[in-house]
Amino acid sequence: MEIKSKRTTDTRNLARAGILCALIIVMTIVPYTGYIYYGLIEITTLHIVVAVGAVLLGWEYGAVLGLVWGVTCVLRALTNPLWAPFVNPLISVVPRVIVGAVGGLVAQGLRKLKLRSGLVAGISAAAATLTNTVLVLSALKLFSTVLTGLPLFGTIYATLIGVNGSIELVAAIILVPVIVAAVKPRELVLGIDIGASTTKFALVKNGKCVKEFRKPDEMSFDEALDSFGYTGVRRIAVTGVGSSFIKGNLRGIPTVRKDEVASVARGASKLSKKINTLIVSVGTGTSFTRMTPVRAWHVGGTGLGGGLLKGLSGRLCKVSDMDELQKLAAEGDLHAIDLQLMDVCEGTISHLQPNTTVANMSKLNEDTACADLAAGLCNMIFQAIGVMAVFAAKRHFTRTIVLVGTITDWPIAQRSLDEVAALHHVTFIVPDHAAFATAIGAALSE
Repeated sequence: MEIKSKRTTDTRNLARAGILCALIIVMTIVPYTGYIYYGLIEITTLHIVVAVGAVLLGWEYGAVLGLVWGVTCVLRALTNPLWAPFVNPLISVVPRVIVGAVGGLVAQGLRKLKLRSGLVAGISAAAATLTNTVLVLSALKLFSTVLTGLPLFGTIYATLIGVNGSIELVAAIILVPVIVAAVKPRELVLGIDIGASTTKFALVKNGKCVKEFRKPDEMSFDEALDSFGYTGVRRIAVTGVGSSFIKGNLRGIPTVRKDEVASVARGASKLSKKINTLIVSVGTGTSFTRMTPVRAWHVGGTGLGGGLLKGLSGRLCKVSDMDELQKLAAEGDLHAIDLQLMDVCEGTISHLQPNTTVANMSKLNEDTACADLAAGLCNMIFQAIGVMAVFAAKRHFTRTIVLVGTITDWPIAQRSLDEVAALHHVTFIVPDHAAFATAIGAALSE
C-alpha cells in the first residue's frame, strides 16, 4: 500500500514548480513563445504558465513563479535596449510576483465558495492577467522616465492596455482551465458515504469510478473497509451524517471529511452529465440540491425516504430487507390498493390518464396481499418525493431533475416517477450507479 504523506506532496509540488520555472526560462529564450511581438506591441504568454502554477500549487508557488518570470524579464532587458525600462525591478519583478500571488489567492478563495474547478481556474487566470497588465503598465508610467517623456505616451499607454490586456485576458481564460484540467495530478481515491442507514464505498481512478460496494447490515464498518480493499489508495474522502464519527486517518491513509451537499452535487453531475438541474438524493430521508454551472446549494428536504419505507414495510408487510421489499413490490398490483381515476369516473379528465392516482392506499383492508401493500407503500413515497421535487424544480427554474440514492433505480420507483413526470411535464433522470453518487462525489472533490 502506498501512502501519500505531506512530505511526498511537498516534494511533488516542488518538482512541478521546478518544471514550470524551467518552462518560463525556455519560453523567454525561444522567440515567439513567451513573447509574441509586433512593433511596439508585445503580447506575453508567460502569465498563463504562472497562473497555471498558482491555481495548481497555491499562491506561494505562484509568487515564486512570478519572481522567476520577473528575473528573466530583467535579464532579457539587459540584452535588448528596446526594453531597457524593464531593468528596473519595480517594473519587471514586483508586479510579476504579485501576479502569481493574486492568482493563487483568488483560486483559494473561490474554492471555499464550492465553485466548479474550471470556473475557479478561469476566474483566477483573469484576475492574474488583469493584475499583470495594470501593474506593469502602471509601473512603466510611474518609474520609466524614458517612456513617459514620449509625446504620445498617453495614447501608447491606453493602446497597450486595450490591445495587450484584451488578448492576454482572452488567452488566459481559455487556456488556463484547459491546461489545469489536463495536467492536474490524478490519484486513486476512496470515497465513503456514511449515511444514517447505509454505507457505500466508491473507488475512483482518474475521475472514473472503477469499483463500488454497499456495506451489508450485518457487517461492521471496519470489516467492510477491509473487505472492499484499499491497496494503492492515496486519499480517503468521507461524507454523510456518519462521517462526523470518523476521527483521524483510516488505515494510515490521509482521510478528509467532505461536505455532503457538495459531494451529492458533484457525484450526480458526473454521473448524469448535467450541470444545471435539481438533484434529489433519496436516502434514509430525502434532500433537494440546486446545481448550476457556478455552484450548488441545499434548497430543502423531507423525512420521506428509505427510512420511512423500511419502517412501514417492516410493520405492515413484515419485510425489513430492502432487496426483498423491492422484489415483493414488483409483484404487486397498484390498482388493487390505490384509488385511481378509472375508479371514480369514466374516460379521462383533462390530460389525466385513467391510472392516475387519486388516493394512495385507500383500498387497503385486511385482505390486501403483501405484494400489493408493498407496491402501494413504494408508490406513495416515490410519488410524494416526485411531486415535491417538481415544485422545488419549478421554484428554481429548471425542469430537469436528477435522482440519486440507494432506492432510486427500483423499477417501481421509475414507474411512479414516470407518472409524476407526465403530469407535470418535467424530466426525471436516474443515472447509472445512482446509489453511489455521493461516495463518488466525495472522491472527486479536491
